[in-house]
Amino acid sequence: MKKILLSLVALLGVAGVASAINTGDVVLSENWDKLYNAVDANGKNVFSMNPWTGADVNGVTYQPNYKTISTTDYLSLLDGWSSRSTYMYACRGFVRISKTKYGGDLLSPALTALGNDTADLVLNYQGIGYTSTITLTDSGTYSKGGVHDYQAYYVIVLGDGEITSGATKMQDKILYADADGNATYYKGAQIEIPTDAFINPLDTTEAWSNANTKVSLKIKGATAKTQIAFVASEYKTTPKKSDPEIDPNAPHGTNANVCRVILDNISVSVDNVATAVNDVNAAKSVKAVSYCNLQGMESATPFEGVNIVKTTYSDGSTQVTKVLK
Repeated sequence: MKKILLSLVALLGVAGVASAINTGDVVLSENWDKLYNAVDANGKNVFSMNPWTGADVNGVTYQPNYKTISTTDYLSLLDGWSSRSTYMYACRGFVRISKTKYGGDLLSPALTALGNDTADLVLNYQGIGYTSTITLTDSGTYSKGGVHDYQAYYVIVLGDGEITSGATKMQDKILYADADGNATYYKGAQIEIPTDAFINPLDTTEAWSNANTKVSLKIKGATAKTQIAFVASEYKTTPKKSDPEIDPNAPHGTNANVCRVILDNISVSVDNVATAVNDVNAAKSVKAVSYCNLQGMESATPFEGVNIVKTTYSDGSTQVTKVLK
């Protein structure tokens, strides 16, 4: 059957190549399962579930930043994700960006699954704000802690494409870094973390069930060169105390000098395919459409089963696709 189809396509004269991707296809997915499942030679979890300093409930403290993990065999567990600031920390089942007074980042690999296509995408992920550990008195009342970090962070599209919807607001000048580490301004989305989407360090697992941690952004015109960067505060800088994105509803106050963001369940899917072939064809009219079945019979209407569809345009060019009726 494959030989028959190839012969029919050759006879009809292919002028365009059908897209390799379809609406709904997932071109990038990361839930950090490799970090969650990693164990050492003794069968003990490698990475800490506590997104800040101190041991988690299993007594594990290891949460290396990107610079450190790059020198180990654990680098492969990041699946091509990186950090230009190096202030990205690998934890058990998620990553954290930033440390006190220094904005960090998480950079995706290029979206090579798009191949030669240009596509509009949907980026879905969960982002959680950090709050300090709450300490209670002997009688169970509040003593201290629960202070929220800075409320806003950024999502930037590098290479081809731009964010078109889903942002709290768009910013024209977000300080980040180019591929050589030079400070550079980019346009991107500012995302504000809802008051109830900040977590206590020891409640990381429970926090993912909070619907307000979910973010969805639309990206237009992405290609295989596109990368996505999550940037907390601005590149290697302290959040500005004068900025309005300090949560006024934080029950125990806000630490304006820190913007730690915890990221997980990242998915990039195709919302619409806009290949070069489709863009060109959209600018011209259809002159004729013919259908051919696997037996080589041609018709002006579709056959039952597999059809090779030849579309002839007003400029004389043709496009061939395969459809199933």
